[in-house]
Amino acid sequence: MYKPFSPQAIAIALLSLSCLVAAPARAASLVTFVSGKGTDTGICATAATACRSFQFAVNQTTAGGQINALNPANYGGVTIAKAISISGVDGTGIDRSSGDAITINAGPNDAVNLRHLTIDGLRIAQNGIVLNSGGALTINDCAVRNFANSGIVLVPTGRTKFLIGDTRVLDNSGTGLAIAPQGAGSVIGTLDHVAANNNSNGISVTGFATRGAPIDVTAIDSTATNNFFGFGVGPAGILRLAHSVATGNDTGVFINTGAAVESFGDNDIHGNRTNDVQGRLTPIATR
Repeated sequence: MYKPFSPQAIAIALLSLSCLVAAPARAASLVTFVSGKGTDTGICATAATACRSFQFAVNQTTAGGQINALNPANYGGVTIAKAISISGVDGTGIDRSSGDAITINAGPNDAVNLRHLTIDGLRIAQNGIVLNSGGALTINDCAVRNFANSGIVLVPTGRTKFLIGDTRVLDNSGTGLAIAPQGAGSVIGTLDHVAANNNSNGISVTGFATRGAPIDVTAIDSTATNNFFGFGVGPAGILRLAHSVATGNDTGVFINTGAAVESFGDNDIHGNRTNDVQGRLTPIATR
């Protein structure tokens, strides 16, 4: 004879089933760690449980959080889609044999910070750091080298602010640092002690692909050497040069129609092979 379950038994069974089906997701951490001896398991929340790759660590880190590298190692390519900071030690970096090393597809209010990294394309990967979107980017004390295309590429379709300091872009087959917003994108930022050496082109600021949005870059104490052009500015681009150097290039400073390069009069633009300046510098008085 069939005997129905009691209401209490049914309630207990449903509660047990809901606990199995709706088990909470593993919590992300505000601070995570990577190590050359780490493994891509767990949540990487302590030095003892460090991950092995930047990508795994990014996935375990809360938006706005921090990833710390504990020792020198190649931590692999990474795509960043949220606010985050990555900080290395001497020898920390990415050796990339294909594609792009770091791709940033962050939101309009997200800030991404990269510090103390060596990013090497081994002469075959495409680009070092590519920002497609993001509210703010800070790169400090990094080296980006040996890429088949460009070292650092900023091509946002929205508004992006940046600060790049104490950073070297060198030995790239394309442009060392390319700032070229797309569509309605705009870029405003500062280069402070940035060195572009032995690239096809050194530092490029251009608005060829924009619709009139501001592209406003200031270079302070920065150098461009042994490139085709050292500093190049295209239509709608504004570059301000202060206490900077362009030497040993084919053209030191190239200024396209519709572009502007404002000079504070304390730059060393000399010793370039064909032209020191092609176009017209706009002198700006210091105050």
